[in-house]
Amino acid sequence: MSRHIRVMLAALLILTGVLVFLPSGYVGAGGMVVNGGFELEIGGVPDGWNLTGSATCNDTGPIYEGNWTAQITGGNDTLTQWVGVGNVTVGVTFQAWGWMYVYGNVTGVIAFDFWACCAENETCGCNNSVQLSPTTMLSATDTNGVYVQLNSTIPAPPGTTHLRIRLLGTGWNGSAEVRFDEIGVWLPGGFSLLPGYCFIATAAYGTETASQLVVLRDFRDQVLLKNALGSRFVEAYYKLSPPVADFIAKSDFLRAIVRGVFVDPVVNLLQWSQDLWRA
Repeated sequence: MSRHIRVMLAALLILTGVLVFLPSGYVGAGGMVVNGGFELEIGGVPDGWNLTGSATCNDTGPIYEGNWTAQITGGNDTLTQWVGVGNVTVGVTFQAWGWMYVYGNVTGVIAFDFWACCAENETCGCNNSVQLSPTTMLSATDTNGVYVQLNSTIPAPPGTTHLRIRLLGTGWNGSAEVRFDEIGVWLPGGFSLLPGYCFIATAAYGTETASQLVVLRDFRDQVLLKNALGSRFVEAYYKLSPPVADFIAKSDFLRAIVRGVFVDPVVNLLQWSQDLWRA
């Protein structure tokens, strides 16, 4: 009976995840960091990115995915995003990728580095911020009129709280441009080392310390991660849910709906049946 109930609960969580994903309408490539084709542009600037120079969103081709791409046309153009990754207590390795279109005499660059910052969930602008890792750069020269995917692994040292991503070009000479699309970062197979990552539930409750999150994390660690199906679900959840969580977090109404309709019923069921699955 215990085994059957575990399978039923896992299936319920999978169904809940699917139902939560669908209403948002957010297009994403997947990953802990996802900029879904830069579709959420605001005034020509990709949502969540800081702009230097004349970098902008462009809705004319070539575009890899969706209707928008990020474009830079000069050496002073840079797009920067700071992403809070919790508090990494054990060194872990992330997988990073991005799609790039390069035209002319220039080298396009996607740069990643990890930082320890004084305030979680904020940009690393305080005086105590420290870069902990070397900068990993994905780069390409002229891509012959097509987008190419670049990828690499990037180690995050213990103490990491933020990831910095920069989109830029180097060695500009004459008329040239670089476009970026579908930037993603995630933690394959190592998600259990980062206990705070209940993205949608955290966004719904507005805090990482809600008691309901403890129940969800315990079920994840004690049931889902101990079988192949559950592990695949958790991996898919961490790959797909961050942009949905960002979308939910911006609306008190959506947060209340997700809590009341999806997350709370699952938590209540897990609490009711905890004698059957808790170690």
